[in-house]
Amino acid sequence: MLSSRLLLACVAVAACLPAASAKLYEKDSVVEKLNPLNFNTHIKKQDSMNKVKIIEFYSNSCPNCKSFEKDYNEVAKQLKGIITVGAVDCDAHKKLCDDYGVTSHPTLKVIPPNAFGIQDYTGERNTKAVFSWAVRFMTHFVEKVNADNLDGFLNAQAGKFKALLFTDKPKTPLMWKGLSVDLHNKMTLGEVKSSEKGILSRFKVTKFPTILVVKPGQKKPIKYEDKIVYSDVFEFLNRYQETFAMEKPAQDEEDAAKRPWLSESFPEMHALSAPDVCYNADSVCVITITKPGADGKVPSDLNNVVQAIKTKYSNSGNAKFTFTWINGDKEKAFCDALGVTAPGLVALRTGKRTRFGRSEVDSPLSQENIGNFLDRVIGGDVQYKPLKDGPPALTPAPVEEKKDDKKKK
Repeated sequence: MLSSRLLLACVAVAACLPAASAKLYEKDSVVEKLNPLNFNTHIKKQDSMNKVKIIEFYSNSCPNCKSFEKDYNEVAKQLKGIITVGAVDCDAHKKLCDDYGVTSHPTLKVIPPNAFGIQDYTGERNTKAVFSWAVRFMTHFVEKVNADNLDGFLNAQAGKFKALLFTDKPKTPLMWKGLSVDLHNKMTLGEVKSSEKGILSRFKVTKFPTILVVKPGQKKPIKYEDKIVYSDVFEFLNRYQETFAMEKPAQDEEDAAKRPWLSESFPEMHALSAPDVCYNADSVCVITITKPGADGKVPSDLNNVVQAIKTKYSNSGNAKFTFTWINGDKEKAFCDALGVTAPGLVALRTGKRTRFGRSEVDSPLSQENIGNFLDRVIGGDVQYKPLKDGPPALTPAPVEEKKDDKKKK
């Protein structure tokens, strides 16, 4: 009897004692638990300095922390991979919390890119409010790609893969922004809006979103076919940036420096550039013959006309166009062989049969005249003449003389 009474008394006392606090973010949580050992690795490592981090400093015994756990977990799920969402247990790591001036729980702080200007969150503690607050601090390296700069985007950093997101959303998706941060200096990410009909036609894109990996000289883009989830897309893209890394990027950069026309949207055609900007292109090469400006470059008014033309004709129907210009004075033999003078306009096709068609209206090189000529090319109304021996020769580039280390006697 005594033992039974004693047992009941013990149970009563135990019931009056405070229950041990359940630890937060233990099961099925995607929030990164931070401690003095991994804090710098997650928050201050060099390759993550461009990412935004949000950190909750909490106590397991804090009622507000417990009620916020579900919302914070949801924030972490929605921003997984895009923003680092972490938490520090101040019961276990008091010094770390003290170092960040934490005096109450929960305390939410954001660490912006480059770790400058850490800020406290003072808004409502719910998923929507915290999510909106965190993404305000995001930076990104996504390039807007349109008909005017597509060629420059693709040809920059020769030999390197690029990724294009085709989207019908008015704003750049957060996932694409986050991927551009994680792949910064490894792979360039571009964004093409659904309004860019010429680019859509060129890459045969009909659905949104569509992700393609492209590379100059590549016969066919590589399409991402799986679910658009951050981790899966990152793994897919990372595979190609690593391929590039194994392909001696230093050599590719050196080649790109020797071939600056690859990154120009309206390059000059000469003996060195012709294979890249005209002859090897799977398209109709539209050549404008003109006289350069005082700086040796294409006149600015003609450049503006061609940039406007490219927006409409970069890819029309079955005819794909590339645009280049020739110095009519320097390349007189080439022009004579085609029967054109400056200002002039020629459509050149290469491949199994080399042939050219000349515009009947040589002056001026206006947007209207060039547009009318391209309409005739598309409609099959241009009369082509064969070039049995291929394109006429262009003026050879001057050969640099090698200097002997020892003078010949």
